[in-house]
Amino acid sequence: MIRTLLPLSLLASMVILGSCCNPDEDTNTSVETVDATLVWTGSYAVDGCGFMLQIGDTYHKPTNENDISSSYKENSPTEVEAKIINYHKTQRYCQADVEINTIKIVELRER
Repeated sequence: MIRTLLPLSLLASMVILGSCCNPDEDTNTSVETVDATLVWTGSYAVDGCGFMLQIGDTYHKPTNENDISSSYKENSPTEVEAKIINYHKTQRYCQADVEINTIKIVELRER
């Protein structure tokens, strides 16, 4: 009986451990420090799209834009150095007809 339970408990442990982790999330994110432009596009209430981070010619949408100081709204656009987590996933935001890359801003300072 013990011989029968051992393989079953081992199999159950492997299934539980394998299902708790999402390998795509771990491999698709990267932390980067970038020179960028933080742009306030306007309030969602008036058809704006909140904050966008422009790196080169590409716009990225911060998932944590509520953490960004409102002072950046008054001085938009603002040249910044940003430490970001790049999720390398795109979504449609606001009324955009294109998909925009999602990021999380970890640290932000003016250049």
